[in-house]
Amino acid sequence: MLFSAIVVDDEPYAREELLYILSHFDSCRVIGQAGNAKDCIFLYSKFRPDVVFLDIEMPDMSGIEVARQLAKFDNPPLIVFATAYDDYAIEAFELGAVDYILKPFEEKRIAKTIMRIENLKRNQAEWNEAVGRLSQFLEKKKIFKKLPVRQKAGVISFVPFMDILYCEASEGGVKVITVKDEYYFDGTLTELETRLKEEGFMRVHKSYIVNLKRIEAVLPWFKGTYWIVIEGKKNQIPVSKSIVKELKEVLGIKCSS
Repeated sequence: MLFSAIVVDDEPYAREELLYILSHFDSCRVIGQAGNAKDCIFLYSKFRPDVVFLDIEMPDMSGIEVARQLAKFDNPPLIVFATAYDDYAIEAFELGAVDYILKPFEEKRIAKTIMRIENLKRNQAEWNEAVGRLSQFLEKKKIFKKLPVRQKAGVISFVPFMDILYCEASEGGVKVITVKDEYYFDGTLTELETRLKEEGFMRVHKSYIVNLKRIEAVLPWFKGTYWIVIEGKKNQIPVSKSIVKELKEVLGIKCSS
């Protein structure tokens, strides 16, 4: 059974590789490609493909958040997540995605995904059920206000958003700082920003996200720059000059003319 698709990945090489492999399958008709979340949503709204092959790690918005946006459309698409990290596969399945494909892509693995899509395409009821699972999980996920993190020993824990003081970009992931401990989030700071932005957090610097409710003081520095002091922490967090005005407005600080 024929189905239409778009491919979304911020890495041109990965996008071209997947497009090349998909061209080997007669049932898959790729009608567009995008390198970021904004273009993906525009393409979907314009062409309404059956399937979206969606990279999870993108700089402007995570694939998970893009899936949330697509789920708001009437008759949303099936999602096939693409990722370089096996850890994301668990979440992809929980989301009700048809499948996930790991980078670097393998044609044999993708062939199984194509077969699953073809089988669903033959049965409208099963197709609708698969799409519905995604939407249902996305709604439930909003209620679960905890972040999956790991400690140095490798134990996976779930930290309530309210307990997070700030997050700092670190090599290979993000350090998550709480009052009592330090954890690691296996993802990008951009992905974390997307998860936390509606929970009272703000990205104040390219390397930092802070819990606005945990700010103890804002220290003016030279040439219009500022530093943030977090409750119970001695270190100071820099604020990007481009963020200063927005931060002042959020905190109710009168902006000087």
